[in-house]
Parts: sequence; structure tokens; C-alpha cells
Amino acid sequence: MALSSNENQFQLSLDETTQGVAEPSLPDTPRTEKPELFLLDGMALVYRAFFALQRADMKTRDGVPTGAAFGFLTTLLKIYETYAPDYLAVAFDSREKTFRHERYDAYKANRPQPPEDLITQLDFIFRLIEAFNIPILKQPGYEADDLIGTAAREFEPECRINIVSPDKDMTQLIHDGVTLLKPGKRQNELLRFGAAELKEELGIAPDQFIDLLTLTGDSSDNIPGAKGIGPKTASKLLLSYGSLDEISKNLEKLPPRTRKSLEEFLPERELIRDLVTIKTDIDLQTPLASLQCGQPDPEKLFPLLERLELRAIASKIPDLFPAITPPKEIAPDNAPKVKREAHRAPTITEPPEDAVYTLIDTEEELTTLTETLAGLSSFALDTETTSLNTFEAELVGISISVKPQEAVFIYCSPEGLKPEKALSILKPVLENPAIEKWGQNLKYDILVLKNYGIQLAPTGFDTMLASYVINPEETHNLDDLAQRHLQYRTTTYSELCGTGKKAVPLRQVPLEALKNYACQDADIALRLQNTLEKQLKDNQELEWLCRNIEFPLVNVLVAMEYRGISLDTKHLEKTATKVASLTADLKERIYATAGSTFNIDSPKQLGEILFTRLGLPAKKTTKTGYSTNVQVLEELAMIHPIAQDILEYRSLQKLRSTYIEALPKILNPATGKLHTSFNQHITATGRLSSSNPNLQNIPIRTELGKEIRKAFIASTNRNFLLSADYSQIELRIAAELSGDKKLIEAFRNQEDIHAATAKAIFDTEDVTSDMRRKAKEVNFGVLYGIQPYGLSMRLNISQKEAKAIIDTYKSKYPGLFEALDALVRQAAENGFVTTLLGRRRYIAALNSRNGNIRKAAERAAMNTPVQGTAADIIKYAMCLIENTMQEHKMHSTMLLQVHDELVFETNEEEHEKLETMVVASMKEAALVCGLKQVPVEVDTGIGKNWLDAH
Repeated sequence: MALSSNENQFQLSLDETTQGVAEPSLPDTPRTEKPELFLLDGMALVYRAFFALQRADMKTRDGVPTGAAFGFLTTLLKIYETYAPDYLAVAFDSREKTFRHERYDAYKANRPQPPEDLITQLDFIFRLIEAFNIPILKQPGYEADDLIGTAAREFEPECRINIVSPDKDMTQLIHDGVTLLKPGKRQNELLRFGAAELKEELGIAPDQFIDLLTLTGDSSDNIPGAKGIGPKTASKLLLSYGSLDEISKNLEKLPPRTRKSLEEFLPERELIRDLVTIKTDIDLQTPLASLQCGQPDPEKLFPLLERLELRAIASKIPDLFPAITPPKEIAPDNAPKVKREAHRAPTITEPPEDAVYTLIDTEEELTTLTETLAGLSSFALDTETTSLNTFEAELVGISISVKPQEAVFIYCSPEGLKPEKALSILKPVLENPAIEKWGQNLKYDILVLKNYGIQLAPTGFDTMLASYVINPEETHNLDDLAQRHLQYRTTTYSELCGTGKKAVPLRQVPLEALKNYACQDADIALRLQNTLEKQLKDNQELEWLCRNIEFPLVNVLVAMEYRGISLDTKHLEKTATKVASLTADLKERIYATAGSTFNIDSPKQLGEILFTRLGLPAKKTTKTGYSTNVQVLEELAMIHPIAQDILEYRSLQKLRSTYIEALPKILNPATGKLHTSFNQHITATGRLSSSNPNLQNIPIRTELGKEIRKAFIASTNRNFLLSADYSQIELRIAAELSGDKKLIEAFRNQEDIHAATAKAIFDTEDVTSDMRRKAKEVNFGVLYGIQPYGLSMRLNISQKEAKAIIDTYKSKYPGLFEALDALVRQAAENGFVTTLLGRRRYIAALNSRNGNIRKAAERAAMNTPVQGTAADIIKYAMCLIENTMQEHKMHSTMLLQVHDELVFETNEEEHEKLETMVVASMKEAALVCGLKQVPVEVDTGIGKNWLDAH
């Protein structure tokens, strides 16, 4: 594997569950990465920091204690540095008595008062949190645990949840979407504590933890348990009977002393269970948007850090937040100099028990290994490299495993067995068509070896993709897969090489440690293959998807990424000049309307202008002031022109920074081309995503989006770009899924579907362009569960009119809505929805008691079968097309996949043949993937650049 796993990306496309109460995105809306929310158990972390640093006796020169503040901030900065959170909040207990005090007078009666030195620091800690612009969750009658538990459940459909707490009670919240990070023994160390760790420590699962606490009680909270029953006895009982209720039904089978204890405990059992159970259904009244990570306020933060003499903390702020410049008097260069230990590679654990990991670093040993491998039918492999960028990565070694708990590491170095020599010996095996190669994220390994002239083939089972097909809602990196499926905790890359400033290059890691780490990767991949293949065989549809779409697609994407696409940088320079002029004009117009200049990029200053100076109605507030997000501005744009100007300004700024100025900077210097990465394992619906750059986010309809597409060009003057785009594929899939006769008939008659819809909902044969526009919004909107409010915003009409349009639409196409409702009902019963080919997406939030979360889940249940089937179709088409081009030895190549469109490079001699073949393959793919009643149309175009071709 490379420097760190690039498998665990969490990117949601527009087809993912919509967030909060916002309306769902429509097809041209940019897709975003799935965010991570960190929930910090404030007082627990402060207490731990205080006692951990008590011996250090940290104080300012005038005697103010600072240990707790320093320890808390160290943990906070570790989170920013390591995880770059999207959302973050700190929860604290309220001073008022909680519902637990009301139910049990002795609750926490044994708790001593906090030490005076800790109390002294609390006000500073709260002010520091405020200076970091981090929201605090605090609510009368509830503890931090309950607020964290509720936030975790409420926001889990939209985020990956990380609870940071030393409190073992939080263990009950752990499951696939929720991780507990516990502070370790070393300063600022955060250790993952999940189901595997709990299993190892107590032998139980997280969903049994409440029953264990009920039996044992919680002495720290003065909650009694069953007399004489400690954690070991409780875990044994739960392992034998599964739950406390089942234990109670089998008291006669227990030893007399245990039975007597549980019989005496019976009257208090339910009370104790309630006391130890973290609530997850509080009305937080806190939207997810208010928890978004922002920049610290330097005017508040640095004076506080200077007051507490925490200059080491202050010196780290500019590294973590480059936009912030500290005052000169506490800038890093003026920080006191301290003696630092020389960088040393962290120690690493021994290989797993009974594992045999072998180092190979000579030509003789490698030749012997190659002779052995030549007689096999398959093996698992993994590469270790110096970079995540496949074009820059230097090979450090290859690990190979042929049987569980056995692996070899072929170590390559400039001084010893050189990569080129090692690969020349391995080449006959690596390219042997009779030996299948397995692994985790094989696309990376194929690309790395391709740079060395090795065509790794044939590739087969990819554990990352198998996990993704089995359940796309889970994480698919090797470390998590090992814990989830093998109950084995791997040594991670950060444990091998360290993190932040203490990180060391891979080549500087002690060889024995590197060997163990590398062999572990191949060994675990092989063991996971055995486990996941058995799971796939239990579901023939999922196995078919892996064998016929996901696994073959790897090599298609490899070829596309390796080829890259040419870019017209001069055109982007001209576009940048044009955007700078437009932006300057917009700024002047905004300043003129506002009556003064201000920082348009500052939400705080913008909020003051809009809601205080101009007196516009404030829609939402956050912990730091008025909300000025897109939804708020879109509503304000209906009543004041400044909001529309700000939206346009933001759009220009984003496109300028993300594409117009960024694309030339990421051209590969060796090839002169743009090499995007296509991701198969990110979206929950099966859609491909792309990164570096994310091509899915380039707007299709705007003039500036068109100018960006114009910059993507053919590589030579005699070549062309060919675009092939499925026409209205999602509506066609919806028609197929629903069996709605009117929709199917319209498609079979090759009608303009939006005009046909306009005729139906407006009851007229004379369809105007405005009617067609409204019908188009409705056509796509229904697939995303659009509501009257959302439609009214998009069409700039009243909610009453929008509701009337939707109601009419439902009456004209009853089959479609009956089918969508049926999808939701089936998903609630089964826990998942499927595509026409059987691809699954699990949607647990359909039974949520939170109405907003449940509605978002219902929209996902409606939309996923449509989006997922579209994903299956275009992926299968890509495999068909690539195979056909290779069979016919065509010079044309596939370059890009964006939404429902494929982009090719071709020439004068082949473009007609290519166009005919591509259209036929795309139609065949739709038929294979389940479109039996509804015909498919493919729009094609050709030109010197992407815009002209599209």
C-alpha cells in the first residue's frame, strides 16, 4: 500500500441522502464528499487532561494553572491535524439536575468537587473553544453523553461520526457508522475503540454493553449493579445467553449465588438500565450546518494563548489554519527554543501470532520465489511506495501471500535489490494470464507497476470493491475490513511512520518493521478474499455485480487514468482574466448596495450587512452569528438583488479556485496531461466519483462551466473528442421501475418527455417554453423527493402553485408515485433498496423517530434504485466498450466518465466506427441491466474540445 490508504474516501454524489431539512439536489447540483462529524466529550477530556498533567504542575508566571487547557487543546489540535474534520462540536453537562437525578436521588452523590486548579481553568477553556469558533452542545436536564448520543444518531445518515471521549459508557453508541476515539497513554494519542476492541477486552458486542452496565452498575456515577457480579461474570453471562432479558428467563440454570443476586436485583433492574442508557432522542434544536468547522478567530485566540503562555500551541495554529497570521509577538519564530529529540521511526508490533512473514532482498531468493509462484493459480499482492500519486510513487517493495498467515516481502532499494531488477525477475509471473492476482484497491497497484513497464494481469478479486458491493454504507479500507471481518487489529501506516512533524519517510522505517507491515497487508487481503467471497456466494446478484462490473471495471479505469486528457491552458488563462473582471464588477456592485466595503468571504461580516444594516429577514442563526449559506441566500434572492449577486460571486470564486486556476497546476509534468482519479467505492448508490480534480462538479448549464469544458481538448490537431451521453436515463429507469404506462408510452413514441409532461400537468397541447421548463424541473425533482417548497424555490413561484403542479403530476402518473411509495415501504421492511440488477443500499434511518432524518432517508430510498441502476448501466457499458476497442485494435481511447456521459478521443478514420460501436454498446448495457420495456437513447457529438463535442 502507499503512504496512507486512499481507499477510504467518503464522497457522496448528488444521489446521496439529502441533509437536514434541505431540499434534495437535482442532477446538475455538485456532488460533495461525505463529511465527518467529531463530537468531543468536553468535561471528560478536560478532567483527563488535568490529571494526566497534574505532576507537570503547568502554570503561568503569575501562577494561573494551565495543564487542563494545554491537554485539551493538544487533543483538539490533534483532531484538526490528523482528521481535518468537516463538522465538530464539544458537549458539556448542564449545571441543572438531570432526569437521572430525578429518578435516583443517589445519582453521582459520591462525586467529589472538582479541584480548585481545574475550576480556575474552565472559564479559559470555554473561551478557547469559543475562539476556535467551535459550537458547544449544552442543554438543561441532560448530560454531555446524551447530547453526543443524540447528535450521533441524528446526523449519522449524513456524516461519519467520531466520538472523542475517555468514558467507557460511550461504547454503547459504537456501530459501523459511529467510531469511538479514546485518548491513549501518550500525549495527544487517540486510539480507535470499536467492536473488535470491546470484544477483545470483555468478549461482548456494543449492543450488549448496556446490559453489562446494568448488571455491574457504574461506581463512578454511584449506580449499583447486581450484588457480586463484576464485568467478567457479566460478560460470561451475556456470552452464554445474549442479553439480560434472556439471562432473566434462565435463572434456574445459573449457580445459586448468581441466581440469588439476580433475583434480588430484579426490582431495580429497569431503573438501573434506564440510568446507564445514553439517550439518543433529545430534541437538539441544532442543525448540522451550525456544527460546520470554521476558522478560529485570531483576535480572540492569540491573546488567550498568550495570557496562558501556551506559545507551543500558538505556534501550531498557522500550520493548521494557513489563512491565519499570528501577532508578531507570539509568532512561531519568537517561541522559546526547546531541545527536540531526533526523529526516530515509531516502534511496531510483532507480526500476528502464528504468522510467518519472510524478507526477500536478493536476486537468488527472488528467483526461487518466482519459480514457486509460477505453479500457482492465484495469489494476493500489495505494493509499498513513497507516494499516493501513482505517477510519482517509487516502489519500495511488493508483498505476496499465497496462504493465510504466510507472506513474503520483496524489498527494493537503490543500494540493494533495485526495483527494475526485481520486476524483471517477477515480470513473467505478474503478467502470466494463467495466474490471477488478488488484492485490496488493485487499481493503485496496477498503476504503480504500469509505470515500471509491468502489465499486471489478470487481476481478479478486489477486497475493497467486494466490501463496497456487499454494503456500500460501510468503510472499505483494509484496517477497518480486518477489524470488521477478521476481528484483527492491523498496524496502521500512521503507527508505522508516525504523523505530522514526527512522520518519517517509508524508507527510513526499520526493515523488520516494514517487512511485518507490508506482509500484513498482503496476508490480510488474502484472508479477506476468503471471507468476502463466501459472503458474495450467498447472494448471486451481488457476486454477478462484482465479477461482471466492478472487478473488470478496474482495468478500464486504470487505462483512463493512465492516458489522461489534454488541457488548453491558454484558454484557461483567458477565462481567469474574464472571471477576475466579472468578480471585480460584482464586488463593486455588492459594496454599492451595502453602502460600504466589507469582507464578502466573511460570514460574520456578511451577516451584519444583510441582516443588521439592510434589515433583511434572518432565516437561520449559528453559534457564531447569522447563517449565510446557499439556502438562506437563495431565499433572500427573491426579495433583494444583493443576495443574487453574492451567490454569483461565490460561484465565480469557487470555479476560479477549483478549476480555472487549479487545473493547470495539477498537470503531470511528465505527460503534460490531466490525470484524474476515478473512485469506485465512494458513493452509496454505485455511481463513480472522481477526484484531483472532481470532474462531476463542473456545471453543465452555466456559461463559465461551458468555458471550463472548452479547455479539455484532443491531444493532437488531427484528433477529436467524441461525447456519448445517455438521454434522460434516470427518467427512463423510473418508468421501467414503475411500469407507468403513460411514461413508457411517451418514451416508446420518442416524444419530448418534458413537453409530454407539460401537456399532462397543464392540460394543453400548446406547450410554451416556460411550461416545458417547469415540467423538466418536476420530472427530475420527483426522483429526488422534491417538495412544494423546493419546487417553488427552483421555479420562483409560490408554494401553493408548486403544490398544485406536483399534485397534478401525481394524478397524471399514478404508477410512478405508487412505485416510489412501494420502494419506501419495502426498504423500511427489508432495511435496504436494490437496483434492477440487485445492487443494494442499506438505509437504516427509515425507522428514525426524527422526522427530518426519516424524510431524507425516504428520499434516498426513492432515488437510489434509479441512480444505482444508472450506475450499473454506464459501468457495464464502459467494460463492453473497452473490450470491443481492444478486440478491434482501435486507436481510439476512452478518457472520461462524468454523470451519464462518456468522452473518447478518436481520429478522422475511426470516429464513425467508434460512434456506432459506442451507441450500440451503451444500448446493450441498458438492456442487460434491466431496461426491458423502455428504449434507451444516446446523444453523441464530436469536436476539438469537450464543449463542442457535448
